[in-house]
Amino acid sequence: MSTIGKFFIVLNLALAGLFVGSAASLINKSDSYRVQLEAKASEMDAMKEAKDAEIAKGAANLRQSVDERMRLYSENGQLTANLSAETARGITAKDKNDQLEGQLQSIEGKLNDLSSTNSELNSELSSLRRQFESVRSERDSALDVRDASALTAKNAVEEANMATGEASDLRLQLARETERANQTEARLATAVSLYSIDVTTIGAQPAMEGTVTSVEESGGATYVVIDLGRNDSVQPGYTYDVFNGSVYKGRISVLTVNESKSAASVAMYNAPIAAGDRVVTRL
Repeated sequence: MSTIGKFFIVLNLALAGLFVGSAASLINKSDSYRVQLEAKASEMDAMKEAKDAEIAKGAANLRQSVDERMRLYSENGQLTANLSAETARGITAKDKNDQLEGQLQSIEGKLNDLSSTNSELNSELSSLRRQFESVRSERDSALDVRDASALTAKNAVEEANMATGEASDLRLQLARETERANQTEARLATAVSLYSIDVTTIGAQPAMEGTVTSVEESGGATYVVIDLGRNDSVQPGYTYDVFNGSVYKGRISVLTVNESKSAASVAMYNAPIAAGDRVVTRL
């Protein structure tokens, strides 16, 4: 073999060795790259899973935030509606309160008028009582005169033969006095009818004042106990008017009497009677 041929053979072997070495090195590098690639791919998969988990968590938090915001919007709307309703209710309540205050002032004015009227009526009743006493006194005087005249006329009739003229005069006087007595009785009857005065009670019951201690209902009737009794000269049949301040509640009539208290029934009802009310001798 020629020298050139050997040279090419040696060159080829050298190149082959170089190629084999390079190939081995490349194979080793390729294996290293593959391991690194697999590691990086695993790392990327882990990062992707973590990222997906974070995205899912963020989406869940976002949905929760949206739901919470919608709930808050709803609560805000409800609170706004409630506030509007309460504001309207407050305005209505104020109007009602103003209206009630006006009604209360009107009622207080009427109560003051009634109190004044009651005082005037009490004065009128006192005056009527004095007039009645005067009329009754005149009636009693007229009756006494009539009785005396009748007795005188009777005696005169028995002595008619001795004093005919005097008897006639006495009969005339008797007729006049009888007419006067009848007129007085008619005036008395008119006063009794007009002012509902009970003749049997005039001057019979002394003026007194007490307090209602208790009230009971029994059998559809109301019974009142007062702190006036036998020690206060109370007798069955006495009547009392019942007041609470200026409010007239009615009239009671005494049924039974003990030493310090009396039980009465309601003779005239005007308002519910309660413990603590004042009782006074009726005019």
